[in-house]
Amino acid sequence: MSLIRQGENFLKQTIYIDILVGVNLFINYLLLLCVSKFLSLPAKRKRLMAAAFLGAAYSLTILLPEINPVLSLLFKLMMSLSIVAAAFGFRGLRELIRQTVAFYLISFAFAGFMLVLWYFFAPQGLMIRNSVVYFNISPLALIVLTVLCYGFIRLFQRITGRQMPKNLNCRIVVDCGGKTCDCTARVDTGNSLREPFSGDPVTVIYEPVVAGMIPPKDGLNFRLIPFDAISGGGLLESFRPDRMTICVGRKKIVTNNVYIAVSKTRFGEFDALLNPDLLQKTSD
Repeated sequence: MSLIRQGENFLKQTIYIDILVGVNLFINYLLLLCVSKFLSLPAKRKRLMAAAFLGAAYSLTILLPEINPVLSLLFKLMMSLSIVAAAFGFRGLRELIRQTVAFYLISFAFAGFMLVLWYFFAPQGLMIRNSVVYFNISPLALIVLTVLCYGFIRLFQRITGRQMPKNLNCRIVVDCGGKTCDCTARVDTGNSLREPFSGDPVTVIYEPVVAGMIPPKDGLNFRLIPFDAISGGGLLESFRPDRMTICVGRKKIVTNNVYIAVSKTRFGEFDALLNPDLLQKTSD
């Protein structure tokens, strides 16, 4: 139970801990699932559930006295970063920020949709404290509203084409300067590399595969692309091919809006790591 002072009176608001934790666990899990679908991130249920539990534990701060707005904002930011890292792992600061921004955007969309629906059904019983929202709502009603919101967000993802590739393995053919190479590639959902000036996605290929295609360092087609990794950051030598063909099952994607970055090491059984954004447009 929580007491909120209004003027000289106290407004008594009953908060049920089991409902508070339960509904936040349910909502956080679906929000993180939406983030994984939206950014094409591999998601393990155990990690998503652990992160959802962390978010549900954070919701208990609604029972604390009012926190300074600045401290509340900093605490909320730290919790968001920890929730995202718990759900998807740490793949560098840039990737963590990208995932956290997506988490906030989807959370805002969800919150707005929920408030609109709840306003039309029962506008009273809403409590906000320490950046935590509590609805005086039955679990069944909240589950129904949450499923509706999840369906709306998934529909948006389908319309925008932001979906997890069904086949994470493919074959790519690179043509450059009259030379051709053929190699196996894995769609790396953690690869968000883009050439800074053009914004084109980057595919990382094992150096011996494209050794005869790499232009001289003073050539117009040569680029250095910055990257972040768990072990640190650096620069990758890269170039734009004349054409790259991606073979996924019976479908093919042909593009020249791509850069090839060169890696000194092989990626297990694969020769290349493909940016998933390259799979958004297909041609048979």
